This record gives sequence, structure tokens and C-alpha cells, in this order.
Amino acid sequence: MEYRIENLDFELKIVGKIKTIKTDKAFKTIPTLWGEARKDGFMQTLIDMSWENPKCKLEGLLGACGKEAAITDDTFDYFMGVRYDGDVPNNMENLIISASSWAVFPNIVEAWKRLYSEWLPTSGYELANLPCIECFYGPKHKPRHELWVPIVDK
Repeated sequence: MEYRIENLDFELKIVGKIKTIKTDKAFKTIPTLWGEARKDGFMQTLIDMSWENPKCKLEGLLGACGKEAAITDDTFDYFMGVRYDGDVPNNMENLIISASSWAVFPNIVEAWKRLYSEWLPTSGYELANLPCIECFYGPKHKPRHELWVPIVDK
């Protein structure tokens, strides 16, 4: 499985909105949430807020999955937002993610399918107690999206 390691030595401040979703419906629900965000203008609001002051490769529309990388509950919170260091807008919330190391995979769907069963058992890493982040980049970026998985050495 193709991946790279990224070390972010600062807190990520993400602003956006939280949606609770059923874990077993996540692959269908999450794309629907982004489709609704596109229609109601929330996605454009996030785009307008993002990329103002880039400081790492984690720049794009972000979906933080749950409270920790191992999602084992029937439901989890999906935080739709962007990395943003300004004041939190009135109609949004913020999520602070501590400095961490990340395994970064170039294809979100493929990575989710193989992460726990193939990559993790042979990687030499354990999952950190932080959410995984789905990152959807702007036009013309290669790759178009990545899954950022928080890790620690075994």
C-alpha cells in the first residue's frame, strides 16, 4: 500500500460543523453530507476560509472521523471543516488536534478498505488516539484526496 509519513509539530485548529453518522453507513453517508454542503453553500464557505495561510500539506476540505483512529462504536462524529487559525465563525465549531505523526494514503476509499486488515498489522505503527482525517484537495492537485491516519511507533 502506498503511503508516506508526515510529522506535524503544531496543533491543527479545524473549524466547521459536526454531523453524527452511523458507522455501518459511513461510505454512503459521508459523500451525501459533502453533496449537501455543496448545495447549501457550506462547502464554498469552507473553501473561502481555507488556504489563507498554509503551513503544512494538510490544506483542503477536511473530514475528521470520530475521536480516535479506531472507530468501534455504532456511530461517530464526522467533523466537516478546514484548517483555520482565525476566529471561529458564529455558526461553526472548532476541533483542536494535537501535534502528531501521520501515515498518509493517496486514495481515501482504498485506504479505508485496507487500513486495518492489511497495512496496520505489518506497518510497525499503532494508531494514535486522534481522529483520522479525510483531506479533499483543490482542483488540479495530485492526488485529489488523501487519508491522514494518526500513528505512533509500536
